[in-house]
Amino acid sequence: MLLLYGDAVAHLHIARRIFDSLNPGFRQLGSVWLPLPHLLLLPFVQKMSWWQTGMAGAWPSMACYVLGCAGIYRLARQWLRPSAAIVAAVFYALNPGLLYMQTTAMTEPLFLAEMIWSVLLIAEHGRTLKAGEQQRASRMLVAAGMVLVCAIFTRYDGWIFASFAWLIVLWGVRRHLRERVGGAFVLFTVLLLAAPLFWLAYNAKQFGDPLDFIRGPYSAKAIDARTTRPGSPHYPGWHSMRVASLYFLKAGEMGAVPLRWGNVLLWLSVAGTAIAVWKRRGKRITAALLLWIPLPFYAIIDGKIRSNHRPMKRSKPKLIQ
Repeated sequence: MLLLYGDAVAHLHIARRIFDSLNPGFRQLGSVWLPLPHLLLLPFVQKMSWWQTGMAGAWPSMACYVLGCAGIYRLARQWLRPSAAIVAAVFYALNPGLLYMQTTAMTEPLFLAEMIWSVLLIAEHGRTLKAGEQQRASRMLVAAGMVLVCAIFTRYDGWIFASFAWLIVLWGVRRHLRERVGGAFVLFTVLLLAAPLFWLAYNAKQFGDPLDFIRGPYSAKAIDARTTRPGSPHYPGWHSMRVASLYFLKAGEMGAVPLRWGNVLLWLSVAGTAIAVWKRRGKRITAALLLWIPLPFYAIIDGKIRSNHRPMKRSKPKLIQ
């Protein structure tokens, strides 16, 4: 079960072949998947039995699961009483999909922890800045930048997530840029720019194309082109944000709760967000809205980026019933 996902197996193999292959070295990280998850696996895949059974991937994922639970609690405490924050943490911790993922080498537990802690640090930065604690606010902002750099090197979702995080921080510090926090904001900006540029430079150096992860032979587009039969219709959601969003929501529903509760919890989440924004419990609530970013991101990715060929005949997409 730890090796059920083909991607989990691939992550373990990538980490192992950095030191155990015909041509060992960091070029074995490849160009498509980002490097941080594989670097975190390095200490664990060196034990042969852990690599073979998949246990090597469980250790870092379980640690990230615990960090995510702690982060959700601390984030909820920004606005809620301890009892309500515990409910939020338990709700996150008992997600069935996450309970499985945190035993594997998949990247989701790591990225979720990075999302949560970056939002927490940005919210804390806003609180301390409003309280006039510029020095502590600067530390929070630099720490948030470092967490976001980790997210950028974990999944491509992190690139978009970091971009929106930068905009939110910019909005919060626009009146304080000439104070001590101005230098921290510059460093925060440099960190978020340097991380993706480093990955582009790595791709250019190692594979001759800075965008090899997008258009190279192992990219999602190339795999889609190789595995789709000529003349067959595209997958449902291609060039349709509405359909792609429905698939994303359905996948989240089926992986999180019994089907009868899926839509209830979705609408409760939407209503809770709307009420929180309406009550305006301080401007810190803006940072928490970053947690909605995956919905439009994955809908756009499914609808636009994954496919690069046009079929001879298209059929009407069929939704999951």
